[in-house]
Amino acid sequence: MKMFNPMLKVFPLVFLSLFLFSGCATWQTGDESETREFIEFANVPIPSSFTLDSSRSFIYESGSGEVKVGRLFYSGWNGQDETVAYFKNAMLNRGWKPVNTMTYDSGVMLNYQKEGWTSTLNLTSGWFKTYVEITIGPN
Repeated sequence: MKMFNPMLKVFPLVFLSLFLFSGCATWQTGDESETREFIEFANVPIPSSFTLDSSRSFIYESGSGEVKVGRLFYSGWNGQDETVAYFKNAMLNRGWKPVNTMTYDSGVMLNYQKEGWTSTLNLTSGWFKTYVEITIGPN
């Protein structure tokens, strides 16, 4: 007598579903050239000495391509004041308009807008590094 295992029918469907729906989100792999390509969707400058933390970062793009949002984490050896000055200058040069700047105990938050986009840069200091969290999406 042959036994029927219902999981044999369900497993291929689950696997196929995971494969098909995984195309909706893009995860960073840590390849620097790929990182630069993805961040260009909103034209946000990144200091050349900073590296992406791909384990914490993500960019989501809808299947139609109409919606792109990202949360990117970078760190670098530059000081916090130097990094804030870099972003204030570089964002203006890329057409971003400053909305406001907030300073708090361990960091600085910079908010910007550009046609169709909004971005928040949160800069904090560590022992010897500066950490930058960039949140970006449509207005």
